[in-house]
Amino acid sequence: MPSLQHEAKIDLPYLSEKAHVKTYENGYTFVFVPKKGDVFNVSTWVRTGSIHEDEKINGISHFLEHLLFKGTERFKPGEFDHKMESMGAIINAATWKDFTFYYVTGPKGVPSETGASENFETALDMHADMMLCSTIPDAEVGPQYDPFDADYAGEKRERSVVIEEIGMREDQPWTKVYNSVNHMMYPEGHPYQRDVIGTRKIIGEVPRETIVDYYKTWYSPQNMTTIVVGDFEPGDLEAKVLKCFDFKNRKADALPMENYPLDAARKSKQYEEVKGDYQTAFFIIGYHAPRPKVLKETIALDIVSHVLGESRNARLPQALIEKPEKPIFNYIGCDQSTYKLGNVFYIQGNYNCLEGPDFPAVPPEAAMAQVFGEVEKLLLSEPLTQDEFNRAVKKMKVDFAATSETASGIAETIGECLTVTGDLAQYVDYLPTLESLTLEEVLKVAKNYLARDKAYTSVLLPNH
Repeated sequence: MPSLQHEAKIDLPYLSEKAHVKTYENGYTFVFVPKKGDVFNVSTWVRTGSIHEDEKINGISHFLEHLLFKGTERFKPGEFDHKMESMGAIINAATWKDFTFYYVTGPKGVPSETGASENFETALDMHADMMLCSTIPDAEVGPQYDPFDADYAGEKRERSVVIEEIGMREDQPWTKVYNSVNHMMYPEGHPYQRDVIGTRKIIGEVPRETIVDYYKTWYSPQNMTTIVVGDFEPGDLEAKVLKCFDFKNRKADALPMENYPLDAARKSKQYEEVKGDYQTAFFIIGYHAPRPKVLKETIALDIVSHVLGESRNARLPQALIEKPEKPIFNYIGCDQSTYKLGNVFYIQGNYNCLEGPDFPAVPPEAAMAQVFGEVEKLLLSEPLTQDEFNRAVKKMKVDFAATSETASGIAETIGECLTVTGDLAQYVDYLPTLESLTLEEVLKVAKNYLARDKAYTSVLLPNH
């Protein structure tokens, strides 16, 4: 059992008991959040995603996520899923740019012999075994093959499942336009430039040995955080978790640091048109935003996002859909995505661009002019009002409070904070920072990040 290196008890918003955060000599972090109720959540967050991939292994993090459910030396493929579902638990996983995480949310059920929960102890045991001891068997990975070979008749297995998922995404208009704007926003070689899910060619060719090496490198103790939320005793729980998360001979080598500057992005290309077999146009506008550790600016842009496009009553939907007598826009909205190396503020929408009985054909520059015009109104001629500011802050407080109502909401918020920023300040300081912001500060941040010349725009147009 590893010795304790650092321990902290932290007050979390809306929760009556402190969170216990412990880091051990091998670098592994365990977080326990006491929460009364009959539901528990156990999740493990791994600090790897497409951020640690390159052109040869793009998509390997997501492929590995699939394969971790395919059995260990103790449990056959499908046994974990069946056992969890039989107790009424929900299991899932997700891969993103900065992280991959796996979770179980389930009912505590009857107490075990040790006084905890038989359901929880079973879930913890099987979850930890999956995280540390997956065998990634050849029979489940499937042989390498050319996914573009229509005559291939060999065995495919999980490799083909991922390839089919990639194929389905390739047909989605939002994927096409997102990948286009994402590619423009980052310099060549930057890991954020690539799609998290990878390409069919790479997944078809990547050998099992490469996947296993990636697993052993990044699924190491100093790169993993396990979070438990539920009605348990802290002392007993720590011993159970450390017994299950026995990293044994897995090394805790120093991992490469992420250092990918954004200022080398190709400023010469900030607009792109792509084509597809669709009847309407889709677009995404992206702006580089602050790193998530710059909490005040991050929250300020969240306020702007609420005012501009996060509800039917927001400025963009009202100005471009609700008020015009013959609107060309069918949908428009915005949000800010949090990434370790720098957030991105997005505006996305869909509009009728082809000539119809009620309106002429609309060129993309005319449609984008309407969108940018509304953004510039907020920045200049019709700036954010005190009433809009107050309503956005109130809505954000309600949304934030809702995260503390469920075990899964608490765990996901903590996991993303610790994995993306390395501490819980983004969670603990959220409400005080939100309440300290002024209208003038939000406008200053908006003008700094959302200027027209800082926008990257991609428009997906019909082929005809």
